[in-house]
Amino acid sequence: MINLKNKVDHTRKWNERQLAELKKLIDSYGVIAIADISKFPSALFSQIRKKLHGKGVVKVSKARVIKKALAENPKTAQLAGQARDNIAIIFTNMNPFELFGFVKKNKGKVSAKAGAITEDDIVVPAGDTGLPPGPALSDLKGAGLKVAVQGASIAIMEDKVVTKKGEAVSPAVAGTLAKLNIRPFKVGMKIVSVLEGGQIFTAQILDIDTD
Repeated sequence: MINLKNKVDHTRKWNERQLAELKKLIDSYGVIAIADISKFPSALFSQIRKKLHGKGVVKVSKARVIKKALAENPKTAQLAGQARDNIAIIFTNMNPFELFGFVKKNKGKVSAKAGAITEDDIVVPAGDTGLPPGPALSDLKGAGLKVAVQGASIAIMEDKVVTKKGEAVSPAVAGTLAKLNIRPFKVGMKIVSVLEGGQIFTAQILDIDTD
């Protein structure tokens, strides 16, 4: 039987620890950003955290805990209204424009899902697939690839655009790309706004061509 009192106590203590940690980070850094992570795979968090090591800290917590931490500090109170589900808080001393560019550039690759709309042509290059002859042969042909058996594996005979920019990925193509370990989509955290020195910079302001 579940002890509800113990569960509530555990949840309250966890929330208190999270709140204390967030408050400490707010006091420790001069630049605080809110990022949308609604489409950001959790598996990629370790990558972004590693790349930010020494430059900043990324924290994810319950929306109400984040809102409370932001609201109770005059320095960040104006950001509290942006605290909602599926966000991360980035604490850093990097320039807001530098941070935005860093996050925008550091995206991870993910597999294609059937029905996903492509931002660029998806090309399957020619070469040995390493896949043994069998059901995979018909699957690759079903995705529109020109294939042949060479030795103990299947080879793709020529480069092929399997989905054009702006088109939806078909189930056959999605399955083939997974078999070939091709991850054509790039995803990343999306900076919503950055606070520095009492001023909020929105994504529209920060998204500039640094070149």
